[in-house]
This record gives sequence, C-alpha cells and structure tokens, in this order.
Amino acid sequence: MLNTYLVMVSALLAAQVTAFPGGAPRSACASMAPIHMLFGAQESAVPFTLSVSSGQANSASPVTVTLQATGDADFRGYMIQARSGTETTGLGSFSAEGSQGKTMDCPGGTANAVTHSSRVRRKNETFLWTPPADFQGQVTMKATVVVGFRTFYTELHSTPVTIVSIKYLHKILEQDKLFSFPLSQV
Repeated sequence: MLNTYLVMVSALLAAQVTAFPGGAPRSACASMAPIHMLFGAQESAVPFTLSVSSGQANSASPVTVTLQATGDADFRGYMIQARSGTETTGLGSFSAEGSQGKTMDCPGGTANAVTHSSRVRRKNETFLWTPPADFQGQVTMKATVVVGFRTFYTELHSTPVTIVSIKYLHKILEQDKLFSFPLSQV
C-alpha cells in the first residue's frame, strides 16, 4: 500500500516538474499564476522590467511591449496580457512575430495574451500589442515570469498606456467638422 502511494505521488510530482515548456495553459489566463503546486511567487526584488514604447495608443497605432531581464538574470517562461483596472481578462491582441514566444487565445479574445513557446533561457522578448478599436481608457501590461520551477515572479506591471478609441476619434471629428477630407483617410 505504501509503495502504491509513493508511486502515485512520484508520478504526480514528475508531471508537475515537466511544467509547460510549450507555453502557459489556457487555465492560467485569469490568474496568470504558474501551476507549481508547492511553491509561491518570489517576494524579493524582481530582476525584470516590462516596458511599453509609448504611453498612448489606438488600434491604428500599436505599442511595442518588451520583457527584459536586468543584470545577470534570465527567464524560461512568461505570460503577458494587457489589462484594464482590476479586470482578469486580456484586452487587445498581440503579435509574436520575430520573438521566441507565441500568442494564446484567452477567454474573451483572440491572441489576447503571449507566452513562451519553449523552455530556452532568454534575456528579453519583444511583442507588438494592438488595442481594441472600441476600447477607451487605460491599460497596463501585466506579466508573470518563470526563471525555474521553484522561482517565478507575478504581478510585474508596465507603466500605463492610455487608449483613445478610433471610433471615439471619428465621432469627435464628425461632430466638429474640423477637416475637409473624408474620415476614411484618417
């Protein structure tokens, strides 16, 4: 009986140790927390930065998002989403072209998160994020970064990005009639 129990526990631990080398699972979309059973997030200073190329954006003007290690640190896994306030769903869409990552479809969107696609160690990753056309307000990029099975950081945030909806801009321009050319050229 004891041997059966030990075999079952060993199998469960082995399954957890393999983690998710091909990217975060969809079940992590809301919490953005790694499923590392016995271990919690690090509470020490975070050796990574999450930056955005601009403090303003709209659906015609995407933002570059960079996850960067500082000092000698590197990372194996990550998940990044754009979030508004206390929302637990990702907004907008990412492009992972040119990175070692991949997009993922979390509930409520398409390509509204990015994650690692392998367990290769890296110092930085860069993505393009496009806000939704009908959203107006502020978003913050939010990341979870995994160094190893026992070492990961949650709640890494960028500076806020103010989004001005293209639909809202068109409405203002139509009301003010400021321009003499068609709005389709905007």
